[in-house]
Amino acid sequence: MGKASQPAKREVIKHSAAIQIENNITLLQRRTWNALLYNAYSELETKEEHSIPVKKLARLVGYDSHDMGYLKEAALAMLRCIVQYNVLGKDGSSERWGAMALLAQVDIQKGWFTYAYSPELRRRLHNPAMYARLDLNMQKQFDSKHALALWELCADYLGSGRDYGESPFIPLAEYRKLMGIADDMYPLFKLFNKRIIKEPIAEINRVSDFLVSVNYQRSGRKVTALKFKIRRIMMLPGAAAGHGKLFPAEDMPLIVKLLKDVGLSTNDAWDIYQRGWAFVADHATRPVNLGEDAEAAFVQYIREKIHLLKRRQASGKVDNSTGFLLEAIRHNYANPEYTVEKQREADRKNQQAKREREKQAKALAQQKDDLEQARDKELDQLSGRVAAESPGILEQAAAELLPESFGFRQFYDRDKSALENYQARKAVQVLLNPFLERHAPERFEAVKQHYATRIAAIDAQVAALQSP
Repeated sequence: MGKASQPAKREVIKHSAAIQIENNITLLQRRTWNALLYNAYSELETKEEHSIPVKKLARLVGYDSHDMGYLKEAALAMLRCIVQYNVLGKDGSSERWGAMALLAQVDIQKGWFTYAYSPELRRRLHNPAMYARLDLNMQKQFDSKHALALWELCADYLGSGRDYGESPFIPLAEYRKLMGIADDMYPLFKLFNKRIIKEPIAEINRVSDFLVSVNYQRSGRKVTALKFKIRRIMMLPGAAAGHGKLFPAEDMPLIVKLLKDVGLSTNDAWDIYQRGWAFVADHATRPVNLGEDAEAAFVQYIREKIHLLKRRQASGKVDNSTGFLLEAIRHNYANPEYTVEKQREADRKNQQAKREREKQAKALAQQKDDLEQARDKELDQLSGRVAAESPGILEQAAAELLPESFGFRQFYDRDKSALENYQARKAVQVLLNPFLERHAPERFEAVKQHYATRIAAIDAQVAALQSP
């Protein structure tokens, strides 16, 4: 007896902007819009209107094709539902914002559903830069519109060619919009968390090939944002060739890699990663300091337990490495040697960094000295050119200095011209240069400014090295 045939895989390519919308349509209406996009996608660039038999649409979505009242209701909902360009800023830009209806027009007659998108939405939906591939057969498995909306969001951040992904932290107010929850609905976070976060996640994990978990960002005790972590736990029939490897190393979070490298199973490693601090028993959880990155702290926690395992293995005190590591993580086994070693390592790195800073500071001091010498040499050369161009300035300066400066009279030969004296003795140059600079201040200032900019940059680097 042959195997039951798998239903043909139908994927709709859906732009992120059409996923990240205010969820003010029902579950079946959202399914319907996905099916309509699937039907129209290949002709978005060439046709303004698209048509699909009502019976085919019903099969794609999973509802009674004779229920014209529902179809009309769905059409009206999609005409009213607004898509925003940049709900979560996924395109990396906070400058551009816009909005449009999911459908621009609808006509239902003689067994056909005819519809159109706005020109701007057509452009965005065809060959989008940011999109997710959504399985139409999979979407029919969902019973909750919140689960379907969250599944689409997770697919958006996972991508089609990866087995692991995560969303950014989504502010709670934005998540409410994505789920279609008004501010006055579920005012108690405990109930909101149960119905709009945990139950949709549980449904996704039950009916789809995703395993989703949530991390909470808090301000004090108040939850302010959510991050969703997603991994694909199986490859669906018809998956692209080359993606058969369940968890590629390049698509693996650091914690998973660290744990697998010391022998933990893939499932255990992913379970620990996705549960994070929730994996640790309540009585043993190390509190995260205020302002500390909880995820970075958990990575450090895992490194500490792996270090403890390796120490025990080296001393021959571990019979079951996997079991010991799981218990060490769950119950926060003490490892004071790790703290001592980390402090030694930190001290060594600090000393190395200090020596490196001193080396850099010495090199910068030499650069500054070289620049100052080059500046003084260039100013001397400029003084010589100005003196040769304007010997009368030197004569006037000499006449002013001779009766007033004993030092100048000692070095000045009255039988020679001021220019000859200037060119013959360095001491005379030092005394006459200020007169030359006052004669052509802009030329001297240009040279000084050129070097001042470069010297200031070096001073800034030195200051940065000296800052704690």
